[in-house]
Amino acid sequence: MTIHVHVLGTAQDGGFPHAGCGCAHCEHARENPLLRRRVSCIGIVGATGRLLMVDATPDFAAQLAEFSNAAGREQPGVDALILTHAHMGHYLGLAMLGKEAMSAQRVPVHCTRSMRRFLEANRPWSHLIERDEIAIETLDPGETLQFDGAEIRTFLTPHRGEDTDTIGIEVHGPKRTLVYVSDADVFPPALADRIREADVALIDGTFYARDELPHREILEVKHPFVAESVERFADARGEVIFIHINHSNALLAPEPPTLPGGFRVAAEGDSFAL
Repeated sequence: MTIHVHVLGTAQDGGFPHAGCGCAHCEHARENPLLRRRVSCIGIVGATGRLLMVDATPDFAAQLAEFSNAAGREQPGVDALILTHAHMGHYLGLAMLGKEAMSAQRVPVHCTRSMRRFLEANRPWSHLIERDEIAIETLDPGETLQFDGAEIRTFLTPHRGEDTDTIGIEVHGPKRTLVYVSDADVFPPALADRIREADVALIDGTFYARDELPHREILEVKHPFVAESVERFADARGEVIFIHINHSNALLAPEPPTLPGGFRVAAEGDSFAL
């Protein structure tokens, strides 16, 4: 029995190239489609082939097709979703499950109580619930979801909570463990220990360094810096892979900085057997 985790997107919520941006990184990506990145998302293939996507991004349609194809499913589809929080890159794709697109039938959507309240209180998301296109299943931080042979443990992640809290996940297969933390303001000690102990850690790499954006703006959108995370997790037992990369990040430059051994940037199509 093997559990697989697929990387379906690696960019910050605005994608790459970024909407409305004329920076050198974005212009380069507009000129060369091979450099473009979809919004951060992973998919979990269970032991019998059931499919679970973590977050529903603005690139949901393309990611669903890619994920289904990678898993050998003839018709694009998903058996369940987990939503980590209510920032735009992580839930807008839910709209594709509605009557204007897939007209899905009771797709299980696992999320925290605050995320559930957000969906129930706001249209068009409440329409999906009322029409039984999605079925909300509460998944509180600290709880474990059993999914087709995979054990998925959730934990609270410190992140801007304008509307909901934020969770990260730890996926346990028969042999290995993968941690996924796409968004965090900081990595507190308990979370840092999870990252160090995982066989694979996909972690927030939004910004490379603190001088990347105007000082005021970067403080408003706090994230750990890649340059500092490399030092902090030098003793990690497994591979540390950066995801959720902002368009301003030096790692997206034509000549990016070199990361030391054990660290790299996530790529769409990465697959990890657990």
